[in-house]
Amino acid sequence: MRLSDNRKIADFSVKHFQIIVEKMATLNAVIVPAKALKGGKHKVRISVAHNGETRYIVTNIIIDSDKEWRNGQVVKRPDAAMKNTRIRQELQKHQQAIDELQYVDGMTCAELVYQLKTAGNYKHRTLASIYEEYVANSHCMASTLHTYKGIWHNISQYLGDKTLVEHITHGSVLGLDKHLRTKMKPTSVRTNLVFLMVLLNYAKRCGYVQFRVDPFFGYELPKMEPRQSWISVEEVKRIRDVETTKANIIKCRDMFMLSYYLGGINMTDLIDIDFNEQSDVIHYERKKTVRCPKMNKYVEFEIPDEAKEIINRYKGDDGRLKLSKGDRETKMHYFFDHNMRLLSKLTGIKNLIYYSARKSWSQHAFDLGISTSVIDFVLGHRVDKGGTSLYSYISVTPAMATKAVRQVLDNLK
Repeated sequence: MRLSDNRKIADFSVKHFQIIVEKMATLNAVIVPAKALKGGKHKVRISVAHNGETRYIVTNIIIDSDKEWRNGQVVKRPDAAMKNTRIRQELQKHQQAIDELQYVDGMTCAELVYQLKTAGNYKHRTLASIYEEYVANSHCMASTLHTYKGIWHNISQYLGDKTLVEHITHGSVLGLDKHLRTKMKPTSVRTNLVFLMVLLNYAKRCGYVQFRVDPFFGYELPKMEPRQSWISVEEVKRIRDVETTKANIIKCRDMFMLSYYLGGINMTDLIDIDFNEQSDVIHYERKKTVRCPKMNKYVEFEIPDEAKEIINRYKGDDGRLKLSKGDRETKMHYFFDHNMRLLSKLTGIKNLIYYSARKSWSQHAFDLGISTSVIDFVLGHRVDKGGTSLYSYISVTPAMATKAVRQVLDNLK
């Protein structure tokens, strides 16, 4: 903000190191006796007087005693001139920050001090600090943050924790791509590079960096590999009827079938349901799309008998499935990663993962001619803004969802 004629800076006095801005703020270099350090030392502070209040900004300029301070200056020290120069620089730095602010008169003193403390922080930011800020400000579930942490580990391994955002170039992107391809599939490489792109876009939107040439300009992300993880009706039957004495494989099989019986519900949603309250009808909002527009906010349908049998076998006193202790969601990921491989080997079904239950239910429902709008309802899918306007006129009901789930399960008989 430029100072107008009725808002002039008073003459800057080297002796008193004071800057006065009419109607705006008074800046002084001071020491505060009550805040003395151990041994009687003092940190020089910048006092900010504004709108009837005074707040302080602590500097890293230290004197050994209050006797070395007189009329806003450092005295009786061999390095007094150097310290006084640093104090002038601090005052000038904060004055420049005030000049660039708008609507200073309307700020409280605390708000003004915050602006002065953070002024210039957008310059020379490390990529690590951008990652930390982005994660802190994003509305993500614990599982998503866990994924981000793993991706950041991969990125920082190559680029380093102290790399400045402004130093990331097209060569950095190409180098990271080459590094990741030595240990990852193209789909995973794509996921990591997309996250780096997200971080850089966040930094640009916040004004932390400006690139003369965008690091991703001309770069082509690796192609997505089709993930054909759904299995046939006969293979679902094979899982249902598999015989084993190993408890973990039995539990894995049961949870896989329970997901299929409940319309492909994800484990992250399944473990939060209280089946004491929802004994006959399941009613939940899918976590992944909780903030996305959907034609129906909740997934709701009658729980089929096949699912009730498994629920009653694993349900605890609190109504929730007893699967593991501690952080259930994280531990269940490890549980299924290991035991789904064993179940795959036992049944001879390739590419079998827990998510196959969801993919298979939806494919089998589609094969049976069930409306895609009903399948979307059961799966808890979001409806994009570019989707059909038909959803503005029709609604899928829980009764329709119940009929669809029953039709898919009867196909297993």
